[in-house]
Amino acid sequence: MRNLSLLALFLMAAQFGFAQKGLEFGVTFTPATSWIINDEDFAQGDEMDLQATFGYNAGAHLGINFTEGMGLQVGLNLSQQGQNYINKASSSNKDEMDVYSRKLTYVRVPVLLKFNGSTEGSFTSYFRFGPHLDFLSKAVYNYEENSGAALRVDREDIDLMEVEKLTGGNYKIYNDVVIGATLEMGGAINVDENMKILVLFHLSGSLTNPEGEDAYSAGYSVANQLLPFPSTNPSAFPDDAGSASRGTAYNVMGGLTVGLTYTIGGGE
Repeated sequence: MRNLSLLALFLMAAQFGFAQKGLEFGVTFTPATSWIINDEDFAQGDEMDLQATFGYNAGAHLGINFTEGMGLQVGLNLSQQGQNYINKASSSNKDEMDVYSRKLTYVRVPVLLKFNGSTEGSFTSYFRFGPHLDFLSKAVYNYEENSGAALRVDREDIDLMEVEKLTGGNYKIYNDVVIGATLEMGGAINVDENMKILVLFHLSGSLTNPEGEDAYSAGYSVANQLLPFPSTNPSAFPDDAGSASRGTAYNVMGGLTVGLTYTIGGGE
């Protein structure tokens, strides 16, 4: 099995062994759809109907090409993720339905193995994948009660990293570090032998749970910040069937990466 793996890696490197060697750096931007997937949220039905959510990754990478077609890249990105919801049970009129969201901001550090095709033509294949680490920098909850008529309750940017327990301290609603994986594939426009414009399909997701150990019990305390009527508002983190726990959540993103890379050194 080990020999087969080494052979497969060698053949892959040989297949893509065309691009110029050297030190590679670049900048990328990825507009994307973002989702937070959890079975307990789906179980809420119309009260937590998931809505389309915009997210993005933006940053830079530095890489080294081991061969003419294979390299390793380390990046530093700002990643905006989250999930929008609408409470369809709150009104029969869509304009009067309550809406709310969770917004997460991470500093993402991807470590990606990269393969690319020949740089002799105007266009080449470009493929990269690998793990990433997401370091949580911000987590907020927004709520807009459109069904409340004269007693509307609107709250923006409730800090989910600073929700206090009655016993002291803060709830661990979201984990500080999340391990995930990134896959990008597409092509590169060869501006010249050194510079490329990237256009890649992007897919990434968490491999570990982004929600912390207190996520199941934090909903009431978050709702208390929606005074004067917290009992009328949906929980930020519903506990399905009173199980005092939540299943694993997953952060998922899909979008299109555009970027610019430049290779220094190497050559024929």
